[in-house]
Amino acid sequence: MSKLIPLRLQPPRDQLLEKVKQEVQAGLAQSLHAAVLANLSQDSSPLGVNRCWDVEVKAGNRPSFRLPPKASMAKVFDRSGGKLVILGATGAGKTTTLLELARVLISRAQTDASLPVPVLFELGSWKAESGAIADWLIAQLLFKYGISPGVGKKWVAEQKLLPLLDGLDEVETHRQNICIQAINQFFESEFKPKHLVACSSFEAYKNCETRFRLQAAVLLKPLTETQIKNYLLEARSRELWYSIEREPELLKLAKVPLLLSMMALAYDDILIEAWKRITSAEEQRKYLLTAYIRHQITGQVKQYPRGKELRPEQIRHWLGWLARRMEQQGIQEFYLDRIPSSWLQTEEERRKYQFGVKLVGGLIWVILGLIATLVSGSIWGLIAGAVAAVISALLPGIPGIERFILHLVLWSKGYIPWDYKRFLDAATDRLLLQKTGDRRYRFIHDLLQKHFSEI
Repeated sequence: MSKLIPLRLQPPRDQLLEKVKQEVQAGLAQSLHAAVLANLSQDSSPLGVNRCWDVEVKAGNRPSFRLPPKASMAKVFDRSGGKLVILGATGAGKTTTLLELARVLISRAQTDASLPVPVLFELGSWKAESGAIADWLIAQLLFKYGISPGVGKKWVAEQKLLPLLDGLDEVETHRQNICIQAINQFFESEFKPKHLVACSSFEAYKNCETRFRLQAAVLLKPLTETQIKNYLLEARSRELWYSIEREPELLKLAKVPLLLSMMALAYDDILIEAWKRITSAEEQRKYLLTAYIRHQITGQVKQYPRGKELRPEQIRHWLGWLARRMEQQGIQEFYLDRIPSSWLQTEEERRKYQFGVKLVGGLIWVILGLIATLVSGSIWGLIAGAVAAVISALLPGIPGIERFILHLVLWSKGYIPWDYKRFLDAATDRLLLQKTGDRRYRFIHDLLQKHFSEI
């Protein structure tokens, strides 16, 4: 029945569940693995129904064990009392695993109103000055989902949230240990959640002195050579397998699921012999990311008709600028309607922005005064409008005007295209970005964001 009611008229809990559900569905649908299935697999029963990597589970003092391929992460979640940490190398599939778990938990919460609402939070946005984790969660509910602080505080206090915390490795290195301590303190506070799941790269977590006080940990293992071979053969990428099967360094890259999917998608743009001659593992990875970008920016997308496609250098330039701004601000998600004025890079740009905001705001008051004068026949309307224009120059700008002028300045400097949403949606179709919500975007992976920031 709730599906027949507009989202804005549904109860806050149902609204939040639907928003998180859309976010999870988008994240899974826009994954590189899904693209491999759609573009390369011609089988009637496609590959990838089960995960292609092994998972090792460690619960309490019991010996670790390998999770059967068909066993879901939800089973581990249940057996650990809903307190779980997911570990793995960069690109190993941690976020995908978290999203798969979130999909099950959302389905349960929609069926049973007594269950807490699973919500995705990016730990990269946590700072030491954010305060207690409970306060940060409340602030993120408002910022990301529009949940009022009053409602957010009530839900946290009544244990109605199931925090899914992704990206400990995106927290500044010197603050990662403090972040774990803050999460552990959250577990010992009056707001102690019934369940919580955290994700981190194994390397970052290993280097922290503090450990999560959770019931179980799962470690996503690198792909084996057999798994790589099976994946590529099933994905009709036989030639790629034959090209790398006797290349230890390239096989090492292929053990990372993210990079293996990139190889399968971008194979036509990879010069294998040139790639083999690169001796540095870091440079080999950069070569792959460059080939992937080159492959993705040349295809046609629905946002731009044939003959009006953007040039590859434009796409690189605009995404490179966006990646650098996101890296500087330490964020993983980009909100189209919340571009901060701090992204202006020079004093000249800031002056133009401030002048434009005051000028347009003042003109609006003058125009309103002129309209009042024409309607009333009295000059006092125009005088009042002029006075209001002068006063408005001393007050904070109107948000809508500020956004428009900022957009105008950024466009005039060549940092963004005029129709920015159209471009971001096209970059999403090219699998360079993911659209995570209404006018919210992120790069397909942090590795790609960092690579673009260096262009």
